[in-house]
Formats: sequence, C-alpha cells, structure tokens
Amino acid sequence: MIMDKNVILAKKYGRAIYDIAAETQSLESIGNDLKLIADTLKENAELSNLLTHPILAKNIKKNTIESLFTDKVSTLVLNFCYVVIDKEHMNLFGDMVEIYNNLACHGLGMEEAIVTTAVPLTDEQAEMIKEKLGAQLGCKIILKQKVDAALIGGFTIQVGDRLIDGSVVRQLNALKAMMIQ
Repeated sequence: MIMDKNVILAKKYGRAIYDIAAETQSLESIGNDLKLIADTLKENAELSNLLTHPILAKNIKKNTIESLFTDKVSTLVLNFCYVVIDKEHMNLFGDMVEIYNNLACHGLGMEEAIVTTAVPLTDEQAEMIKEKLGAQLGCKIILKQKVDAALIGGFTIQVGDRLIDGSVVRQLNALKAMMIQ
C-alpha cells in the first residue's frame, strides 16, 4: 500500500504529539489546545495563508503564533507549532490534529460515532443513542450528527469501520431485491 507523503507526515506528527501528551497525562488539555489552533486556522484563511506561505520568514510565523496563542495554549503546544513551522508543515496542521484526536479518543477510552438521519435528532434522541452505544461498546461515545434526506427515515451509525444501517432506504432496497427474485 502506497501512502501519500503528506498522510505519512501528518501521522508522524500527530503520533508524536499524542505520545508526549500521553506521557505527561494531558491528553484532554493538549487536545483542546490543538483544537483551538486548528479551528482558528480553519476559520481564518488569511492567518492560514500567512502561516503556510513558503517565502515568509519562519520567525514571523512563530511570532504570529506566539502573539495569538501564548496565553491560551500550553507551552508544549506552542513548541509543537514551532517545530511544525520549522519543518514547513503548517499546511498539514489540521490533519495532524485529526490524527491526534483519533489517538486521544482511544487513549481516553472514547469512540467517535457518526449518526446520519433523515431529519435532525432531538437532544434526547442523541443522548439515548450515546448511552446505548456506550453501553454496547463499553466506552464513552462522542456523537457527531449528519442529516441526509436520502435516507427517507431511520438512521445509520458508523463507529470506526463498523456500520449499523437502520435506514428506510436500505429496507426498501432489500424489499425491492426480494421482489425482483
């Protein structure tokens, strides 16, 4: 299996910051700090462009990160950003944080579940799904919701590489296949 160089780099850096966070028992706080920076970069295209600009001096990029986040994130996360800037990989920062989050979820005994429904779930429905999935899988569930009207009704739940498909569209397709036979 051939992997893209950027994917390999993102995994390498995401794993490195995860290992440090696990060693210092600060998975959650480091995750929050990384998320703050990643969200800021995602929301602010000008800042993202500045930090990924190939000609701009590295010390300017570091000073920008420092001035924006020095009192908001840990020194460890700032130093991680400095290394990423030195190696000119800020364009992969969001991917690194995603890798970190996946590792941290497992490290904290959590799983991410993506629930897709035809209409948005109520808070009560979302909580019930979290509780039942958590009990079934033996871990805390982080629930992400998507809406896809094509499901017609019901839901699908994806946890890792597992898929629970209770959608009306799947049931209709199964019924159609039975009728054709």
